[in-house]
Amino acid sequence: MEYTFDQAAALLDTGRNTLARELRRLKMLDQHNMPAGRYRGQGIFVVKTGTYEHPTRGKTPYTKTLITARGLELIRYRLTPKEEATMTNPSEQQPAGRVHDVGELTVINEDHGRCHHRVAMVVVFDSPEQAQACVKAGTLRLIPSTDLNPDATEAMRHGG
Repeated sequence: MEYTFDQAAALLDTGRNTLARELRRLKMLDQHNMPAGRYRGQGIFVVKTGTYEHPTRGKTPYTKTLITARGLELIRYRLTPKEEATMTNPSEQQPAGRVHDVGELTVINEDHGRCHHRVAMVVVFDSPEQAQACVKAGTLRLIPSTDLNPDATEAMRHGG
């Protein structure tokens, strides 16, 4: 399913202009509200093109950026709810890691032994300190990576 900015904003409990401004701030959209750099071709946005009849200029081309269901989930993770941002102290925030991949994983230990996991999730931290904080807290806020394949995102959402 694809959503207009109006529809996506309503689902995210914000306004259309606020959503577009935040996506530009996050560098997900360029100044023309087109998918920026690494967000092109990732199944997050779809750009529709067409023409319309302008009263004085005749046939005029247009582009319209839509947000996919996968894109809506990623945006939901990337946008911090206003209540959460104002209520939490930065030192009290839950450790965060980006989900890099979900699927099967084979781990090779120092003795070249192999352990295959049919269900595995690779979580990437910005620093060893963040990883240690996560282990210490015993909890983790997962943020899907933009390069995560759509099947993995779907599996995370439905616990499969």
